[in-house]
Amino acid sequence: MNQEVLVRGRKKDSIEQFIGSEQMFLENGLSQLRYMILVEGLNTPEGYDQCPYRSYVWCILCRVPPYPTDRYLQLLAKSRDLLSDELLNKIKNDTFRTLMNDKKFHSRVHEDSLIRILSCIGISNKVGYVQGLNVILAPIAYVCHKSEPQAFAILQNLITKHIPLYITPNMEGVHTGLHLVDTVLKIIDPVLSDYLDSKFLKAKIYAFPSILTLCACTPPLTSVLKLWDFLFAYGTHMNILFVVAQLIINRSSILESEQPMKILRTWPNLEENEIIKLSLSFIPELPEQLYSLIARHGYDKNVPQELTKFLSDNKI
Repeated sequence: MNQEVLVRGRKKDSIEQFIGSEQMFLENGLSQLRYMILVEGLNTPEGYDQCPYRSYVWCILCRVPPYPTDRYLQLLAKSRDLLSDELLNKIKNDTFRTLMNDKKFHSRVHEDSLIRILSCIGISNKVGYVQGLNVILAPIAYVCHKSEPQAFAILQNLITKHIPLYITPNMEGVHTGLHLVDTVLKIIDPVLSDYLDSKFLKAKIYAFPSILTLCACTPPLTSVLKLWDFLFAYGTHMNILFVVAQLIINRSSILESEQPMKILRTWPNLEENEIIKLSLSFIPELPEQLYSLIARHGYDKNVPQELTKFLSDNKI
């Protein structure tokens, strides 16, 4: 049978055919896959609520191998013995609120699954569990609803390899990210930046959830999944630019409002295509040194000091 094989009555699209083919060179294959995601995006076939092979693409992009079920079950059993009641209660206090208003999410992902995955995370990291991990897990659990072990593996990879500074006790990576949002906005749109400053609205006031959760806190989930396709392909640091892009998209209503926090308290629904397009357009406008800081802020503890020096040297 040729590559255009039918899967449950549907024909494989070009990306699904590509990830199922043999790749001689890993880096070349990854580069081509990233480009295909940028240009084509992951398709949602008729009768599906999201791309049926998205979990495989995320694993490939993050280089997360299949996680053995027996190994996950061992970790889960270990969590029952080692996880403190205090930490378990902390997890449960968050899981029941995860994407509360998304019926489609809750029809696919049960709270018990979130608790089990986060319990395993809780004994696999020095910090254990921090608030917001339940929301970061939500898109992953939704995409990997058929494989709880794989959802755990992707989340573990994300928070240890890409944004480890986001889940420290002080969440210093998140706070650095918020400072970077202010800096990028000042360069990209000084008028909007000055207006928000005049209302004493720094990113730490209005953008904390968006930075902490990589925008997973803002509906709709279908848009979050498409944004995360891009983040896994090109780097989670792009979320800094995503947040700035959302400000630019809502620029007129913010500038016309005497109380812009009313708009920013509950962010308008995500417009993923416009957000990605705008974010890419920002990159040539940013100094290379600043973009380097953005790229490293989730895992490099030197970034806050370097950012302070950059701001001082450039009088920003």
